[in-house]
Amino acid sequence: MSSSNSSVINSEALKNLQIVETMLVLFGSVVLQFVIHLIPSPSIEPLGKILLPMFFAPLIAVIFFRLHVGLIAGIFAPLVNYLITGAPKPELLLPVTIELAIFTLVCYLLLQSNSTKNISALLAIIAAKIFAASIIFLFLSTNYLGGFFQSLLIAVPGILILSVLNILLLRYKERM
Repeated sequence: MSSSNSSVINSEALKNLQIVETMLVLFGSVVLQFVIHLIPSPSIEPLGKILLPMFFAPLIAVIFFRLHVGLIAGIFAPLVNYLITGAPKPELLLPVTIELAIFTLVCYLLLQSNSTKNISALLAIIAAKIFAASIIFLFLSTNYLGGFFQSLLIAVPGILILSVLNILLLRYKERM
C-alpha cells in the first residue's frame, strides 16, 4: 500500500472517531453545568438535580454524532465538573455516571426507531434512573433505590426540558 493510500485511510479513521466533536460536546457539557451551578436554586435541591443539564450534551451527541461521542461526554463530564465545581457530590459521581451511560445507550437505541425517536429522551431518562438505581443497589448494597421516586419528582422540569429538546433537535436535524 502506498503512503498516500495509507494517509487517506488514517485520515478517514480519525474523521470517524469524531475527536473534535467529542471534545466540543464534553466542553459544552462542562460549561453548561458550570453555568447552571452559578444560578441560585429556587429550592433546597441543587439546580442540577432539577434541570438535569448533564443529560443535554449526550442527547445532542447521539442525535447529531456517533454513539461514542455521547458516551464519552456522559462518562467524563461528571468527573470534570466535579474537579472544577465540586458538584456533583463525590458519593453521587458513580450513580450519575451510570445514569448518563445508560441514558446515552438507551437514547441511542430508541432514536433508531421511527416509533420511539420523538420520545427517546423521556424513555431513556426513566430507564436510566431505574437501571442505575437497580445496579447500585445490587452491587453496592446502597439504598439508592429509596431515593428513586424522589429524584424523579425533583427532576420533572429537567425531564420535560429533555423531552422538548429531543423533539426540537430531531426537527432541526431533519431540516439540515
